Amino acid sequence: MHFDVSKEPSCEAELRSKSEAVISGSIFIQDIFDTTQELLGFGVSEEPVIQWLKHEGDSVDNGDLIAKIYGCSQTILKAERTVLNLLSHLSEISTHTKKVLSLTNDFPETFKGILDTRKNRPGLRYFEKYAVRIGGGKNHRLGFFDGDMIKDNDIVAAGSIVAAIDQKFDFRYMTDIQIEVQSFEQLDQVLEDGRVHMILLDNMNLDNLKDAVNRIRGVGEASITKKPYILEASGIGSLNFLEVALTGVDFISTSALVRSAPPLDFNLKIVRLS
Repeated sequence: MHFDVSKEPSCEAELRSKSEAVISGSIFIQDIFDTTQELLGFGVSEEPVIQWLKHEGDSVDNGDLIAKIYGCSQTILKAERTVLNLLSHLSEISTHTKKVLSLTNDFPETFKGILDTRKNRPGLRYFEKYAVRIGGGKNHRLGFFDGDMIKDNDIVAAGSIVAAIDQKFDFRYMTDIQIEVQSFEQLDQVLEDGRVHMILLDNMNLDNLKDAVNRIRGVGEASITKKPYILEASGIGSLNFLEVALTGVDFISTSALVRSAPPLDFNLKIVRLS
């Protein structure tokens, strides 16, 4: 429903946390209020103004005042749920990511980080990956354009690992190729081929991970590209992050940073009309 901004009362509203959280998504909130007023409002009025008391990456407690919002009451009411949904969702991810990373203090110095995946909610990939970074995590590729991966279905479709590498190797542009292996037979084929130096060890138990890492480290570098191998463990299920890191992999990727984030809550209350 549209509204005449000039005839609606102005107000002051307060945005507060209802949980302990790491704030993520505040940089998008001004645009939500502005767009809401632009699309639904008419008449001349001041644009919504946000006074942020907490900022991206800040830790907050239950009840903390995060921001004060000044503007047309109808603008704030119409945008309220979108604002709270986005702020809650992204803060859930950043909070959970920071908690997961707090468990990595004892990881070996050779371990380079925990990555997210492309298992995101439709339309929210950029937002969710941004929230992972606010929580201190690292992003895996965003899509095919910034990282080329050969997965199990690519291998099946091509007919073999060598054929799958053939299809991508000569057509890549400023991107490296990563290949997913799920068995020692596949791993040996990748090592023998020598063109791909980024290997994802998928759905392996702890013993197989250790054996795979030792075998790859023994080779050292891809024979064709002369690049040292970069190893990533994925699909680790219930395995402990520390146990996996101690196998000697460089990275662990997990969808849990996004998909297992516990719910958080914020509220927005109008405290004064003018």
